[in-house]
Amino acid sequence: MDLKKLEKFLLHARAQTYAGDSKKSDSLVPGSVQYDFNDGDFSYRDIYFIGNGIFPGLETVYFKNKPVWSMSYFGDFSKMTEEQVDKMLRRALQDLRDKTRIYNQVDKDYGEFKYACYGSGSINELEGSEEIHVGKNRVFYFYYAGGFIA
Repeated sequence: MDLKKLEKFLLHARAQTYAGDSKKSDSLVPGSVQYDFNDGDFSYRDIYFIGNGIFPGLETVYFKNKPVWSMSYFGDFSKMTEEQVDKMLRRALQDLRDKTRIYNQVDKDYGEFKYACYGSGSINELEGSEEIHVGKNRVFYFYYAGGFIA
């Protein structure tokens, strides 16, 4: 498996799904939200649940219909509205698409909001967290961990 191609596909798929405000897929899991993206032999699926500002989920990348990479996550936006977090987060995920939710560290200001992502590792095995602050108050957090599985 060419891990550079895997990473490139993953970052592109994320930008085309939630971050790109694309249409949600029909969900395979009752009560969940699902996004799917396909390009050649690669496919991507993001499934998460949402309620009371809490959202656990799982991203999976498949190569020739075999799962090859996966990342689980958990977040809380209960101090923001869903509309606020979607607007702010989608913008950050698009602007910083090659650096967020992988193994890089990044900070960026968006008016009253400050976005930060603290990742470590490599595409093989990574972990990190993401936060949005308004002033000194953390109003959003997101934890993630994942890696290459095939």
